[in-house]
Order: sequence, then structure tokens, then C-alpha cells
Amino acid sequence: MFNRFFYGLCCLILLGYMAKNMWQTVFFSPQAIIEAPHAYEQLLDGKGVVVAVLDEGFDSSHASLRNRLSPYRYNTTNKSRDVSETVIFENGHYAFESHGTHVSGIISGVAPQVEIIPVKVGGFGGDQSFVKALEIAMLSSARIVNISLRLSHTGRELSPNVRKALIQLAESGKLIVIAAGNEGAPMMKNVYTASLIELTHDPLMNGRLLLAGAASYRKGKETLAEFSNYPGKSSFGIAQTYFITAPGEHILSTITGGDFGEKSGTSMAAPMVAGAASLLMQAFPHLMVEDIAQLLLVSARKVSLDGTELPRTRFGAGIVNIKSALEMGKRI
Repeated sequence: MFNRFFYGLCCLILLGYMAKNMWQTVFFSPQAIIEAPHAYEQLLDGKGVVVAVLDEGFDSSHASLRNRLSPYRYNTTNKSRDVSETVIFENGHYAFESHGTHVSGIISGVAPQVEIIPVKVGGFGGDQSFVKALEIAMLSSARIVNISLRLSHTGRELSPNVRKALIQLAESGKLIVIAAGNEGAPMMKNVYTASLIELTHDPLMNGRLLLAGAASYRKGKETLAEFSNYPGKSSFGIAQTYFITAPGEHILSTITGGDFGEKSGTSMAAPMVAGAASLLMQAFPHLMVEDIAQLLLVSARKVSLDGTELPRTRFGAGIVNIKSALEMGKRI
């Protein structure tokens, strides 16, 4: 009798533990956190929206991407259409760099029917590689440009040429989303990230540049990821104005060889924002890209999942909230 009771109790505990884990997995999935299912209920999937992804290489044969990656593609190193991943030496062995593949999978995971233009940015062309990639994005049909890489080979501030190319990209009518960086520091304390903040406020950008920080979900808690850069305190809150946060830790997405794997970084948060913007552009095709950016910012969630306030010094505008953005957009 006791044995049966004991085994029954163990089973109940195990089932409870499994149910809790399943609940957290479903509830804290990145798409659920940013309220993407609300868009899917309205038959929004990103169809007709084009996103340019500037990154280090792409597995165009991946089953989950080959119908999403555009035939229009460019490699800044050899001026070809070969955007395949570069082989790198990591952890004692050679492997493919799957950063761009992972980023692209996140965008299509949020907006399944979006078209992605892959632009491979070579590592040996100096800042001119960035300028060329930005020019290609400007000439493309993309309305959104995702940049999950550092636009400075020196680690210093944006070069005048890169800065000019970013302004021209914005002036051409693109919404630009840039990863905020992974130093776990206030953005105004670093010359490179401070130059990004300064650029967001340049009148020529017209509010078309968003910086993406990464949120973390551990043990059912919503916090800023330890590695994520954040706005911090600044005069008149300028560092917080165009900063928005999205899930960016342990994000499952496409990797080399048809597989799936987890990566963490603000590199993963930026495509979450780009994917959300894609759904909004499909829903409100009459809006300008700066209106889409503003819609994301004003609708962002200001309170964490456990009911505590999300401070602007850490989260900027807050966490991406597609449901709220869609509701607000209908009133514009």
C-alpha cells in the first residue's frame, strides 16, 4: 500500500515538473513573449515584406530558409552572389560560421513568409565592406535592414563613410535595426555604441534607426540579459529614445547543415525586432517606415511578465509587443 502511494506521489511530482517546464517553454517562447501569435490570428505572416540582412554568411540550402532567401544576394568580398558561410577555427576545430543563418531563421520564425535578401559582409575589406553592404541594401527592394554585426573593424566610433552610408540608407526609405552590442555596459560609455546613439538622433535619420537590446528568461523571470548593452542614464534620456528590447538569450534558430541550435546575443534580439516590424508593415502598408518604428516604440511593454516595472535605463522603450502595436496601428 505504501509503495503504491509512494510511486503515485513520485509520478504526480514528475508530471507537475514536466507540466511546469512545458508551460514555461510555451509561455516563454520568443514569439509568445512579443505577442506574435496575435498577428498570426489575423493571418499576418510577413508576406510581401522584404528584409535585407547584413551578416557573415548564409546557409542558403537550409530547408527552412531556401524558400525565404531572395535570389538577389551579394558578397562584398568578391562582388559575387556567393553568400555561403565562411569556415572558421573555433573550439579546437573548423566549423562554418552560422551567424547569418541563425539571424535569418529568427526573422522567418517571427514572420514566416517574409523575403530575406542576404548580404555577406567580408571581414578583410575594412569599413569599405560595410559601406558597400549598406549601398547594396539601399538599392534593394527591402524596406527593413537588419544589422547584427559591429559596423567598425577598429572598435572605435562609426567612420564618416559608414555614418554617411547609414544616413543615405535611411533617407532611401528603409527601417534600420542594429544590435546594441554585448559588452553588458551603458551605451554612452563606449565610443562605438555612443556613436550609434548619436546617429539615432540625427535629423537626417528621421527616426528610422532602432537599437535592439536582449531580454533574458531564466527560471520564469524576465530580465535584461547580462551581456546586453543598455541605455543607462543620459542627458534628457537620449540613449533610451530609440532603444527597444526583445528576447535574445538561448534563441533556437537555423544553423549550418539543415540543423537548429541556440545562440545568444543582441544579434538575436535585432531580428526579433525586424520580424515584428515586418508583420506591422504587412498589416499597415500605408504607414511610412518611421511610423512603424514609432509604433514599435510606443507600444512596447513597460511591465515585466511578473508585474514589475521595466526601467527605461535598462530596457529603453520596453519589450516588443506586437499585439499592442497592431491595436494602436488601427487607430492611426
